[in-house]
Amino acid sequence: MEIGDRLFSLRTKAGQSLKQVADDVGVSKAHVWELEKGHSKNPSFDLVQRLAAHFGVSLDVLTGATEEPDAEAMQVARINRGLDALSERDRRVVEQMIETLKQADGG
Repeated sequence: MEIGDRLFSLRTKAGQSLKQVADDVGVSKAHVWELEKGHSKNPSFDLVQRLAAHFGVSLDVLTGATEEPDAEAMQVARINRGLDALSERDRRVVEQMIETLKQADGG
C-alpha cells in the first residue's frame, strides 16, 4: 500500500475532511488530495512527520511498514494529543470526568 492509500485510509478512519487535515498540517487541501491520489509521490520528510503526528501514528504506519490502527485507537490518540495542550489543572478535571464516567458505566 502506498503512502497516498495510507493517508486516505487514516483520514477516512478519523472522519476528517481534506481541508481539516490540510489546515492542521499546514498545506493546501489540493496538496493532500494529490498525495492521496498518488499525483504527488515525493512529500517532504517534514510533511510526512506532520501527517503522522496529526493522525497520532508512527512514520512506519504512514509508510506502510506497520499495520494501521483501528478507528478507536486513532480516536484515543487524538484525545491524548489534545490533553497535551491543556493546563495541569484542566488535565486533572478531565481525569476526574473520566473517573466519573467509568463509575457511571459500572467500570
